[in-house]
Amino acid sequence: MSVVNSITAADAMQHCAHDHAVIVDARPQVMRHQGSVPGAVVVEPDDVRERFRPTPSGTFPVVRDPDTEIAVVSVRSQAPAIAEEIADLGYTNVHYVDGGYGALRTFRGE
Repeated sequence: MSVVNSITAADAMQHCAHDHAVIVDARPQVMRHQGSVPGAVVVEPDDVRERFRPTPSGTFPVVRDPDTEIAVVSVRSQAPAIAEEIADLGYTNVHYVDGGYGALRTFRGE
């Protein structure tokens, strides 16, 4: 198992604004009624492994470059495990957003 670290909502948003990162919204559909994360890749938590698994040709289907920074937003208790799951599939720069969606909303001033 890999080791992933948290990233602040401010850092995640700043990195995405400069095209250095991708936010993955892995909140369950019932939680996404709170609002969306603009530009995020939306994946159901149970579908992470299937959606991020490299193809037989070795390409990465969701985030094409395995070195791209990925910031996972999910239910706080699930975010570290989902980030680990993505990292275990070969992505090398995976974090989870500390404070989850609530922290992103606060940072965006909502």
